[in-house]
Amino acid sequence: MGKALAWTAGILLFLMVALVVLALTVNWTPVGRWGAERLSAMLGREISLNGRMEIDWGWTPRITLTDVAVANAPWGSEPRMAQVDRIDVAVNLPPLLRGRIELPEVSLTGPDLLLERNEAGDANWTFGPAKQNEDTAAPDDRSEVPIVERLVVENALLIYRDPAKDVDVRSRLSTVAGSGPDGRDTVRLEGEGTLSGKPLRIRFLGGPLLALRETEKPYPVDLHVEAGDTTADMTGTFQEPVRLQGADVALQLQGPSLAEIFPLFGIPTPITAPYMLAGRVTRTEPLWEVRDLVGRVGGSDIAGWMTLAPGEPRPTIEGEFVSAKLRLADLGGFVGYDPAGGTADRPSTVPEGKLLPDVEIDTDRLDAADMNVRFTGKEVEVPVLPLDGLSFHFTLRDRMAVVEDLVVEAARGTVTGRAALDGRQEVPTASFDLGLDGLRLRPFFDGTRFADETRGTVNGRAKLEGRGNSLAEIMADADGEAGMVMPGGQVSHLLVEAAGLDVAEGLRELLGGDDPVRVRCAVADMGIENGVMRSNALVFDTTDTKIVGAVKVNFETEALAARMEAKPKDPSPLAAAVPITVGGTLADPTFGVEGGELALRAGAAVALGVIATPLAAVLPFIETGGGEDSPCRALIDNARDIGEGEEGEGG
Repeated sequence: MGKALAWTAGILLFLMVALVVLALTVNWTPVGRWGAERLSAMLGREISLNGRMEIDWGWTPRITLTDVAVANAPWGSEPRMAQVDRIDVAVNLPPLLRGRIELPEVSLTGPDLLLERNEAGDANWTFGPAKQNEDTAAPDDRSEVPIVERLVVENALLIYRDPAKDVDVRSRLSTVAGSGPDGRDTVRLEGEGTLSGKPLRIRFLGGPLLALRETEKPYPVDLHVEAGDTTADMTGTFQEPVRLQGADVALQLQGPSLAEIFPLFGIPTPITAPYMLAGRVTRTEPLWEVRDLVGRVGGSDIAGWMTLAPGEPRPTIEGEFVSAKLRLADLGGFVGYDPAGGTADRPSTVPEGKLLPDVEIDTDRLDAADMNVRFTGKEVEVPVLPLDGLSFHFTLRDRMAVVEDLVVEAARGTVTGRAALDGRQEVPTASFDLGLDGLRLRPFFDGTRFADETRGTVNGRAKLEGRGNSLAEIMADADGEAGMVMPGGQVSHLLVEAAGLDVAEGLRELLGGDDPVRVRCAVADMGIENGVMRSNALVFDTTDTKIVGAVKVNFETEALAARMEAKPKDPSPLAAAVPITVGGTLADPTFGVEGGELALRAGAAVALGVIATPLAAVLPFIETGGGEDSPCRALIDNARDIGEGEEGEGG
């Protein structure tokens, strides 16, 4: 029996020695290439071992692979998706025998990784012969993550491209495991590159990779991103970091314009003045939420909440925002104005000598998300005009942006309306429908010498539609109409002198003296065709004098021409008054008291400032200004009689 045991022990020892000798002398490279072929067949993508595979045996074997490459998707911009000069992996054998993967150290030297999408939105990190869910290769939860106690990455290049969103990021990354405050290693990642042509810097500090397996504790993260002059900081924890669930993260954003966060978060936002925002980010699958959002945009404060729900073909963003003190100029980005007014680094959106911005509408951003956002401004700051509040409902669906339920509360009157931008065609179409109801003049002059002399209520409406790639192009193509009526009231002509105009003396002659002027009716009726606005009627009817005028504005050139002339009701020296003219451009008007580029039409209808019945656009507002007996109603009826009489005589 003793000899048998001795022989058995000898044979086992011989086999163990033989296995050790075999393990130490065998060429493992063919085994590694065989494994790469099997993995390629499983993933539907070629994985190649172009170098060698070596194993340094022990209780913690170390596997080394050199020159490993992963082929890119067939549509990829480059042949390879990934390439690594050297991979070193240390493996704990005893746990492996129990089916548990524990890697004391993973070291990657010179990894180059290209992550990209094509124009159709396909991702090159989706493996398999058929397109599957892009998360199929990722672990379902933290417990499936291999235990990696230490990760070292040296001289890594990470490239991310998304041409549909104009994203091209090239980052040099290095990850070093350091000692945390509790004595445990932490993961540090630093990188830099470009994002939409601007410098990009990334700094990430996370808990140890081993903590990814600790399902009881949330995983700490600290991320700092600089994209140009925009900075984003996210500090907090994820309860389930592998699937980015259970987020509780403090967010801070600041930069020169909200429009520049689009490459970072894919949220289409307008041009704004410099901003600073802070909030709390949480996530309950699949919804991302930003709560307790507070900050400033230009001279306006802002508070509210927003949510983002991923989806196809685009995510959905909802939110509600309130501004206790709003500077209306800060909303100029909605129509292409730069509230910052242009800087050396960010030129103005308005060409020199022009009033209308020509910044191109980015229709691709209209396809980035669907949106449903409400906004309320309580105290609104506007130069000259005192506003009591502003609110609107903004929606974006399928490249169609709409501002509706617009309410501007102004000096005991309101402006209401709707604006829409249809980006579904190659050239966008915009439409505007704005109404002015019961706007009292006197509150605009409270605190001035003119307050007691000013009375009257203004009603009006403007409707137009145009096509173009900017607000300037849309207005240059616009068709529509606009009208405004003030049935009765009183104004002071000295307002013009107070405004610093050189025509004050001419207006004294035009209006007659320095006394306040009683207004029976003021009417402006405008037609807009192919980007040219012409006055159908421009009448300022006082008790003694009727002032008639004509206006022409070319929105393409922004050229302005206007002429106003007094028509006394009784014989008066005013009959010889010199007409007042306006020329120049919308951005730089010029005023004169003689001559003029725009002559009024001759005939009795000109004395009323109308031809035939052009006041149809303002008729609805006459009804609210005194009914059938109002001076404005009499003015229109008289215009009809004269127009019909002249038409009959001409017939």
